[in-house]
Amino acid sequence: MVQANTPGQRDGRIAFWVDGRLAADFPNLQFRTVESLKLDRADLGLYESRSGAVRRVWIDDFVVASTYIGPMTK
Repeated sequence: MVQANTPGQRDGRIAFWVDGRLAADFPNLQFRTVESLKLDRADLGLYESRSGAVRRVWIDDFVVASTYIGPMTK
């Protein structure tokens, strides 16, 4: 979840959930200084370790939406 800040204030936020549970939350962020700047892109990035160890990541669903949709159910 990305919540843009009010221009000039530190009230923006980034948060994400894994299996319906909040996994990380970064409040009090400032992304923009003008109202006209809007979110226009979403990326999913992964950290790569330089240790040489094999790492595996399985991502079942990555969703971009304008409102919370909740975890997917079977």
